[in-house]
Amino acid sequence: MRILLVAPAIMDHINGRLQVVGVDAVRECPPVGVYALATLLEEAGHVVAIADMVQSGTNQLLQLTSSPDAFDLIGISATSMAWPTAVDVISQIRRLGCKVPIVCGGIHPSLFDIHILTSFPVDFVIRGEGETPLLRLCEVISGHGSLDSVPSLTWRNKAGELVQNPEKQRFSKQEIGELPLPDYSRLEPGAYKCLAIESSRGCAFDCVFCSTPYRKSWRAISPEVFVDRLETVMQHIDRVRTGCIHIVDDEFALNPRRAMAIADCMHERGLSPQLLYDARAPDVVAPGFLERFAGLTAGMLIGAECGYDEGLLRVGKGITCQSLKDAAAALAKAGIADRVDFSFIMGLPWETLAEVEKTIRFATQLHADYGVHIMLQWYRQIPGSNLWADAERDQKVTAAMYDNYGFFGDYYLLTTACKLSAREMYKVGDHLDRVGWLAGLHGRSRPSIVHALPAALTDYFPRHLLNTQNPTSANLPLEGIRP
Repeated sequence: MRILLVAPAIMDHINGRLQVVGVDAVRECPPVGVYALATLLEEAGHVVAIADMVQSGTNQLLQLTSSPDAFDLIGISATSMAWPTAVDVISQIRRLGCKVPIVCGGIHPSLFDIHILTSFPVDFVIRGEGETPLLRLCEVISGHGSLDSVPSLTWRNKAGELVQNPEKQRFSKQEIGELPLPDYSRLEPGAYKCLAIESSRGCAFDCVFCSTPYRKSWRAISPEVFVDRLETVMQHIDRVRTGCIHIVDDEFALNPRRAMAIADCMHERGLSPQLLYDARAPDVVAPGFLERFAGLTAGMLIGAECGYDEGLLRVGKGITCQSLKDAAAALAKAGIADRVDFSFIMGLPWETLAEVEKTIRFATQLHADYGVHIMLQWYRQIPGSNLWADAERDQKVTAAMYDNYGFFGDYYLLTTACKLSAREMYKVGDHLDRVGWLAGLHGRSRPSIVHALPAALTDYFPRHLLNTQNPTSANLPLEGIRP
């Protein structure tokens, strides 16, 4: 079979023009799932083309392939943020009169298979881990077997009824280590900052804001097998701008002993890749962790989330403010604090301005004391999280809200979670501008405290629309927080 795999980019309207936004705008790393599926299908004897819209920075399929009707199957993998671009691509394919079957997969189609098959000219949805189902679907389309034999497939029978086949059992950690690696020889040199590789799937925790699939289900490749795979991926390191490897696990250091065994194995083989990864605060202070990883770490992200223990408890992160301080102190002692971002969330559904103030105070103090970088982000409703499910149950959000460009700037969607007023959010933004400016006086190579007001606020409720004569707005908190 001839198969086209499409990786849509995250796009939205900025200043009236549709453009790539978010992490896809900086082309952090290639969509590892799509490139790995291409290798898997080719090993099974299929001919595969990839339309990598992140690499190309476009939503126009015909810029990447002139004849979609030359394929026997088109596969589109999308997150919720990239789903509007996927919808655009589906529309382009069908407007051409192309009747090639379309299968959708990835996080968003897995969550909303019925909605997608009901609302769009799509033939199939694969839910969850797609490797085995996609191979089986190709066999069926080639004339071998029936659609009801494809695990995790949602489809329509001859009567037009939607059918959800039983979901495939999740891969074991051994099976994940045996899956084909992505073939990065396809990459345009210099298009991406980093290469991507996974060492585990899922997460042992269940944070209320997180949309990551397979929460409470962490499956990690053995250290030796992972380093084998890493060594293979490193053969393509000259194709990316920074020469770094991004380990795309939800939490790479979830088991510090395993992570340290990986570092030891790399050292024994004479490997010294520059790595980017996510870690939990309690894990980086494990004895021996930073001694092993200080020289291997190009960048680390620690999900701090809240600057007060009550919030951390409600989030379900399994950390405290003290554990965050301990991690920052250890990173400073190891000399790599300036390579580490602590990420905080503002505007969680239970938060008033007082709770946001606590988070800002804690975050800025963490930077002042230890020199770690701070990211302060406003909470955004993303399907798949427990908080989103609560809002859906209360009939505040639906899957259809993510079908079109513009949900980044949807003020209603912002307010389904964040309870702060527009005036309060602007007050927070103004204060953080001042704090960020003061922190920037240190002369570091990148901003020490990063934040941005939500586009949904600045687009829908521009500052000049606020009633500046309202006396109740004059003395909001947030004064006296030092950088």
